[in-house]
Amino acid sequence: MKKDEKGEEMESWMKRLAKQHRIGRGLYPEDRLMVIFDIDDTILDLRHMILYVLSSFDEHHRTGFFRNITVADIDAHEIEVLRMMRDLGLAEPDLIRVSKWFEERSWSAPVVRDGHHPFPGVVEVIAWLQARERTHVGLNTGRPETMRKETLHCLNRIGRPHGAVFHDRLLFMNPWGWGERITESKVEGISHFQHAGFRILAFVDNEPANLQAVAEFDRNGEILLLHADTVYTSGREQVPKHAVSGRVYDLGSLAA
Repeated sequence: MKKDEKGEEMESWMKRLAKQHRIGRGLYPEDRLMVIFDIDDTILDLRHMILYVLSSFDEHHRTGFFRNITVADIDAHEIEVLRMMRDLGLAEPDLIRVSKWFEERSWSAPVVRDGHHPFPGVVEVIAWLQARERTHVGLNTGRPETMRKETLHCLNRIGRPHGAVFHDRLLFMNPWGWGERITESKVEGISHFQHAGFRILAFVDNEPANLQAVAEFDRNGEILLLHADTVYTSGREQVPKHAVSGRVYDLGSLAA
């Protein structure tokens, strides 16, 4: 178990989430409670998408550049794939071909629908939350509205075996478009669900900048901020001091 600056043991992020739910249910027994999750690099492990697209290049072009690559070998964010391919020693002409293939297909509808896989345990955690009385799971993503249908198809495909269901009305997407004003979109998503009548218990996101923006919005500190310590591009120093970090979605800790 991690320790804080004083050397005292800290609660795991899943135990902290369970505690937050118990407190919220006790204080607001009739309210519709909500835990909000980001999607990419929070629910979905984008390394699977990266490997899916690179493997499709090999299959289509009858090459073997990525034959021996596994998800565990991928240590790059999607925007750093070019660097990863250089590390593999691809010649410049091949690098250009693969980069073009990846750019054109990584967020295409077929890949969004079928090329993504979740982090271990996260769907079980979501199903556990959804099974709690008057508790809902909202989604707050930087993806644009144009990806709504494929996003819901993907999430319900991975959720179905575990009893997790993702509803259209509980999915907030970036109203400004792909890659635009992400932190503003995250705050807008929190506000959207609050105005819809939900009491927000917690917000889970991998990007420190998004957590910081929500912390500034939530001046009373009522929302538990959970940092999915996976892959992120904003600085770790932006993780709010009162946020709880973790990377293992342990249903046992949550349900204990």
